[in-house]
Amino acid sequence: MGTGCFSKVAEVRINPQFFYNMKIAIVLPGQGSSGGIRSNVILANQLILRDHQVRFFIPRSGLMKKIKNNYRLYFQGYQNWLDDFTGSLEFFADIAKIKFMPDEIIIGAGMWSSFQLAKISSFDNLKVQYIHGTTPWDLKLQEQTLALRLPKIAVASYIKDVITSCETKNNCVVIPNGIDTSQYYPCVENFKRDGIGTIFGEGWAKDPITTREVLLGIKKELPEISYYIFGTSACPAVISSKEYTRNPSADKARELYSKSKVWIMASRSEGFSLPVLEAMACGCAVVATDCGGPRDIIKDGENGFLVPVGDVNKIVERVKCLLEDNHLRNKFVYRASETVTKFTWQHTADKVESFLVKLQQENFLC
Repeated sequence: MGTGCFSKVAEVRINPQFFYNMKIAIVLPGQGSSGGIRSNVILANQLILRDHQVRFFIPRSGLMKKIKNNYRLYFQGYQNWLDDFTGSLEFFADIAKIKFMPDEIIIGAGMWSSFQLAKISSFDNLKVQYIHGTTPWDLKLQEQTLALRLPKIAVASYIKDVITSCETKNNCVVIPNGIDTSQYYPCVENFKRDGIGTIFGEGWAKDPITTREVLLGIKKELPEISYYIFGTSACPAVISSKEYTRNPSADKARELYSKSKVWIMASRSEGFSLPVLEAMACGCAVVATDCGGPRDIIKDGENGFLVPVGDVNKIVERVKCLLEDNHLRNKFVYRASETVTKFTWQHTADKVESFLVKLQQENFLC
């Protein structure tokens, strides 16, 4: 090791706080009620509690998008998770014109925001891509984003597999999201659980066609069962409005989970899939498609069921099995409660903080 490099290592050891109290700028793709925005807000607040300075940067919306967002917020009950953010919030029209601080770590959250980091190559700041999910509906964006020679955080192992399959050499670490068990827990007595639940969304990733067919299939097999369904989309035609809650608060979502014996996640693609973990924390047995994130949470046949994406018959079969077999359902619920303890936002913040410090040290020593 050369003298200059040795002196830098010595400096790090003498000044252990050199890399702490970090300045972090997180570029988000927008604002609203998505799980990705919510996860970033929770993580950022955790980092702020640790005395790091965190700023959010959000693309400025056009007039029509502003009108649409305001309508959703005020008339459809949309939850804007940014209202819970305790740090600084700034809007931008052109990311290249943002004035980042010289020692500020710039994080692109999500595929679109991660790609935007290519537009600020003039900044020498440490840049990190925080990948919350793949974008199979936009493979060009995914390819261009992952090709950037920047360190990456993936929220699920399948995302890292996609990243490492690229020809570009990437420094990537898997850091899963967490869950707040003070917010998600069984809040209904077990004997009062009387139904099944799911999330419904019209977006491609949520696979609304499969979800509708699953609900119809279960209604045919079990016509007396109760349904507890929520989402951000309008109420689907296959269920009554009494069975659907649009844009529930966290307290309402906890209640819906807690009234369900079995929770279904029939998505085509999920990043981390926080609702799977929320349902587990609230005492549900979970049946989920093997659509990405759930495979890091569910061990098929041990703490839940994983089924092939789009397999309506298999989902219905697994749900019916759990409803008819109390012993198996209770085993899943017990093991799911153990699984939940492995995912906390404190652990997530620990790992993100350590990764960023490590990257800063490597940058400094170079």
